[in-house]
Formats: sequence, structure tokens, C-alpha cells
Amino acid sequence: MSNLSFVNVRRGFALATPARSTSMKLLLSLVAALSVVLGAALPALAQALEAPGALAPRGQIALRAEVPGAPVELTASGPDHVGSFTIENRGDGPLRVTRVIVRTSPEDPRVPPGVSAELEGGGTAATFPPGASRKVVVRWRTAGVRARELYGHVVVESDAVGAGASGVLETARTLAMGIHAERGRGLGFVGDHILSILTFLPLLGVVAVFIAHLLRYQDDRKLRLLTVVLMGVNLVLAAWLYAQFDRGFTSADGNDGYQFIEHGVWIRSLNVEYFVGVDGVSISMVLLTALISFVGALASYSVHDQLKGYFAMYNLLVTGMFGVFIALDLFLFFVFWEVMLLPMYFLIGIWGGPRREYAAIKFFLYTLAGSVFMLLAFIWFYLNAGHTYLVDGQATERIFSIPELSRVAWAAQGLDILGIAAVKVVWIWLFIGFAIKIPMFPFHTWLPDAHVEAPTAISVILAGVLLKMGTYGILRINFTLLPEATQWAAPAMAAFGVINILYGAFCAMAQSDLKKLVAYSSVSHMGFTLLALGALTPQGIQACLVQMFNHGLITGMLFTLVGVVYDRVHTRDIDKFGGLASEMPLYTALVGFAFMASLGLPGLSGFWGEAMTFIGAFPRYRALTILAAVGVIVTAAYHLWALQRMFLGTFRASWRQSKYLEPFGGKFPEISRRELASVAPLAALVLLLGFWPRPLLSLIDRGALEVHRLVDRPGQSQIAGVPGTPGADSAASARAGAPREGAAASRGALASAR
Repeated sequence: MSNLSFVNVRRGFALATPARSTSMKLLLSLVAALSVVLGAALPALAQALEAPGALAPRGQIALRAEVPGAPVELTASGPDHVGSFTIENRGDGPLRVTRVIVRTSPEDPRVPPGVSAELEGGGTAATFPPGASRKVVVRWRTAGVRARELYGHVVVESDAVGAGASGVLETARTLAMGIHAERGRGLGFVGDHILSILTFLPLLGVVAVFIAHLLRYQDDRKLRLLTVVLMGVNLVLAAWLYAQFDRGFTSADGNDGYQFIEHGVWIRSLNVEYFVGVDGVSISMVLLTALISFVGALASYSVHDQLKGYFAMYNLLVTGMFGVFIALDLFLFFVFWEVMLLPMYFLIGIWGGPRREYAAIKFFLYTLAGSVFMLLAFIWFYLNAGHTYLVDGQATERIFSIPELSRVAWAAQGLDILGIAAVKVVWIWLFIGFAIKIPMFPFHTWLPDAHVEAPTAISVILAGVLLKMGTYGILRINFTLLPEATQWAAPAMAAFGVINILYGAFCAMAQSDLKKLVAYSSVSHMGFTLLALGALTPQGIQACLVQMFNHGLITGMLFTLVGVVYDRVHTRDIDKFGGLASEMPLYTALVGFAFMASLGLPGLSGFWGEAMTFIGAFPRYRALTILAAVGVIVTAAYHLWALQRMFLGTFRASWRQSKYLEPFGGKFPEISRRELASVAPLAALVLLLGFWPRPLLSLIDRGALEVHRLVDRPGQSQIAGVPGTPGADSAASARAGAPREGAAASRGALASAR
């Protein structure tokens, strides 16, 4: 029995030994793995435990203003403007504020001089116990400061714990508080919001039309008078704006060089801001829009049908035009751009000529196609903006603000789209959208049809203002945001400009329709703006702005005068006229005056844009400038030939039996006082600026130089130097490879503030 038991025990031990061995191996493996993990983790844990306050309660920072969601308002206090906001510690531990600083630098003066921020009682750093708070006092010393308004940020840096943009807890947080002050310019509320009033005042006309329709008001002539009054008030306000504009104001004076700024959060979920302002680039366009809108309202007296709808669309169009030239937010710019598109479509399609539907659809589709490319570019900017702040200080990684986007080194980011440098692709997207509006060959074909079919007043608006939106967009967005890509594309831009000059001039010579002749002359004259921009010289950029303004005056006058003769005999065929000088001597003199201005006769305003273009472009593009000069000769030829066919020679006796002239005894009636009133202000400015261009040049001098600094490094040979002269080649190569000075320097100085 015992032997059996011994055998069984040994058998059991033998059976248990493999299981026990396996368990021991597993246990030893777990111990070894645990030792490795602890060996790696314990030093890091010890280091973390040794860090002061690592596991201690931490502070949590919050900035509080009197009005949540708005910048801190600085109010007048003696010679200064003073305001404050509060820093609060909402955490369970101490909070250390390491720095309180105004978001600016000498290389990138975001705010005007004299702005400072410090903790109440002095200093820019402090430690806050839990639940403690302390004010930050912001002071703007305005003595000797040019800026009349202040928009900026005070940045607060700390070791606080808080939720970042991604929702994850972050340490060493940087927060910002927006600041704002107004020194006033006169006119009170109107002066402080002059740009918004200019833009939205015409909407009163739209509201009036809507109310008149609801009340079944029948005297539509009063609506026409209301529109003239609204445009007249806008013209007076624009004259006040001209008088108050500081011509010496630059980005060195703060606010990125903009004046009459209005800035607030519009759509917070998309980081869209209502941000408007003017500088030397846009101020002349705002003045031109006010003047041409008034002239167009007077010319609208030739419209007699469906006046309610016409003047509602006209006023809405004016709002869109003003908005494009003052918008400093890409989303806002796009909204105004599209607002302008819709009323123009209806104004051509309903009140136009026999082929009005075709012309309106063509205009709409071309412009809409350009808008799609623009929108793609704007979205790309928005998605790649980087860390910045809204006007009230809210941190964001995406923004539409043009001044904020201009500080991003887009070329240095090395982004690409389908394997091509993104800055080049986006530049082309933008350029296509703006080139359609200019219009540039080969995107120009919508313009002659739109001009021929549009009513006189709408042709005046179209040529006087809408075409300028294309070149303005290139200056404001392509040049400002993508200067490196602008340098790359400049030769092509200049070449397309010369093509426009020659193609438009030869097409104009082939026309027998007077209105189509003026339309093709616009294609030719807008080519000068492209050539001037492609030069990338200060004189070239200034020439573009001068040509834009003067072309608006001259073509506005020409289309108004074309409407005068069309209203009398309902034809614009040049070959059907002849000898009109004996019937309409005053009208003949005005047409001759406008033709001379259009062909660039010295002493009239049209001369300066072309002359300055040649001065600015010749050092860079000799051959192209010579070809452009040939276009001037062709321009003189078609103007003089049209003048000879219409007004000189023997008067056609067949006109005496025309049914259109029966009410006037078979004679052509002279230009009326209303028609003369719509032409006279344009003619007076053409003559004044022809002999004394300084009132216009003084407006745009600083703006042109500011744009030039972005796209071309200053140097002694930027104008005087030509290819082949000593030093010119090296200077040119230095410019071509130069980094963006202001942005590069400011990014280093502002790295901590951002």
C-alpha cells in the first residue's frame, strides 16, 4: 500500500513539474517586463516630481473687458486716451503673468505710436494668487501722432493652464485683448462711420422703392429724384473724405497705413470681420465711384419704363461698388463683389437693347466664372492663415483679414497644389478672376456686348467704375498678399497689357457703332494699367492708379455723350452721320474734347496715365513699351477718323425727314441742360487734372510707394538702371531673389507676440 502511494506521489510530482515550470517562466517574464517599464518611467517621474509645482494646483488665466466680445474702448483723458481690462486667475493655484505687451514692433507698426500697456500700479509681470485679479491700463499718447483711430491688441503671456484652440489643456498660454480708440474727425457719428455711410446710404433708395411698391405709389419720377439726391449726398460726403484724408499717412504711422477704419466681428463662427478702410490705393477709387454714381443718376433720366425696379437695382449696384473698394476682409470683399454682379445683370437684361438677354447672360457667366477662381484663392488663404487674433482678441488659426494675411510668408511655407508651388497657382486663380473684370484679352469678349446693349447710365457705370475693380483687386490682393508670385508673373502681365493696348485699338478702328468703338477703346486703355503694374516700379504703380481714375472720367463722359445722340435718333452708326457740327456745335465741341482726352492729348488728364506708364515701364520692358507707343498712334487715328465721319463734311439732308426729328422740326436739338450737367463735372476734372495733376497724385503717392515696397526692393537703379548698364543686372537679380523685407523682419520680432 505504501509502495503504491509512493508511486502515486512521484507520478503526481512528475505531472505537476511541467505546469509549475511554465508558471514560473511566465512570472519571471512579467517581472522582467515590469522592471524595464519602471526603469524607463521612474527617472521621468522623479524629474517631474522634482519640477516645482508640477503636481501643485495651477492658475487659469482669463481676460475680462467691460463689454464682452468687443475691444476695450480707450476714452479721452486729458491729452491721452486711456482704457483698461482685467486679468483674472480662475484656477486653484498661483498664476504668473510673464509679460503684458502691445502687439507691435518697430519693423511692423501695427498700432500708431504712443500706445503702451502695463499692470495697474506699474510693471508688466506679476504673480496672481488664486481668485485674484488686476487691471491692465492701456494708454495712447496722441501728441504728434497722425492716426485718428486706433485698432490693435494687447498680448498677455503667462504660465497658466487652460483649454487651447484644440480643446486640450495647454500651459504657458498667450491671450490677447483688442483695443480701440477714436480721436474724431468732425461731423460726429457721420465722420467716424463715413465709409459705411457712403456704402449703405444708397440702400435707402432700395427701401424707398420697396415701400412705394407696397403702397402702390405711382409717381415714379420722385424715385428718380430721390436717387439723384442720395448720389448727390454721397458726392458731398466723398468731397469731405477727400479733404480729411491724410496724404502723408503710411504704414509707419500705424493701422497698416489705412484711415477711416471700422472694424468689428461680423460672423464669429467663420472668423469673418466687418473691416473697412481706405489708403492711397483705394481713396481715388472711392471718390471716382461717388462721382460716376452721381453722373449715372443724372443720365438715368433717359430711362422711362419700370422705374421702381431700375432705381432699386441702381442703388444696390452703387452699394456693391463702394463696398469692393473699402473692404479689408476677403470674405467681405467677395460679398460686395457678388452684390455688384446681380443688379448689373438685371440692369442690362431688362433695360438694355435688342440683344440685352444675351449680353446680360454673357456678362454674368464670365464674371461668375472669375468669382469661382477668386473664392478658391480666398479659401486657401483662410485655411493656411496661421495663429492670429480677431479684432476683439479672440485667438484663431483662420482669418480673412487682408492686413493679417499680408504678414504671412506664403512663399516660405513651401506649400504646393498638384505639385506646383501654391503661391503661383493661387496668384493665377486671383489674376483670372480680376482679369475678366478688367477685361484682359482673351477674357474681354463680354465687354463690347454689355456696353452696346446696356442703357447709357449703366454703360457709364460699367466703364467708369466696374472695370477698375479688376486692376484694384490685383493691387490690393495679388500684390499685397503674394509679392513673390507677383515678381514671377510680372513679365506676363506686362505682355498681356501690350496685347490689350494693340488689340483694343485695332478693334476700335474697325467699328462703325460709336458705342462699340468706345467699348474697345476701354479694352485698349485698360491695357496701360496692366503694363504699368507689370513694371513693378513706383512710377508704374502710380501710373496704374492715375490711368484708372482718368479713364473713369473720360469714358464716363464719352458714354454719356454717345447716349445724347442715341436718345435723339436711336442709332449709333457713325457712317449714317456727317456734318453734325453745323447742327449741334456745343455737342460737337464736347465730343471733340472727350476724344482728345481719350487719345492722350497733353493738357488733358488722359495724357498723364499713358506718359507715366511709359516712364515706369521703359527701363524694364523696352520692346513692350515701344509696341505700346504704337497703340497710342492707332488710338489717335480711330478717334480722329470717327470725329471726321460724324461731325465734319456736309450734313445729310435725309435726316430732315427722320421720324425721330419731327418733334424738333427736322433738326438735331442741341445738348440739353440736364445732359450738360452730367457731362460738365467730368469735363472740368479732365481739364483741371490735365494741367494740374497734383490733387490726384498727392492722394496716391504714398499708397503707390507702400505697394512698391512689397513687390520690389528699393534701390538706386529701380528706375534709372536699364539692362546692360553697370550695376543694373546685379540690382535686378538682388530684387528678384530678395525676401519680403517688412514681413520677414516683423515675423522675427513678433514671434513671441503671435
